[in-house]
Amino acid sequence: MNEFLDKLSVENRIMNATEVNVQHALELERSTKERRMRSREQNRAELLGNNNIDYQKHMPWLD
Repeated sequence: MNEFLDKLSVENRIMNATEVNVQHALELERSTKERRMRSREQNRAELLGNNNIDYQKHMPWLD
């Protein structure tokens, strides 16, 4: 009986660890996407904010 309970506890720990790993992977993926979006917004703001060169004239997709 103890062997059965020990096996169950090991399986529970493995399942819990797997769930934590999945959550961590999802959080990492979400933070990566958010960081890329912030980077794009920053690049666009720098291009549009530069008054010396009219980037919109040559890059209409920046609108």
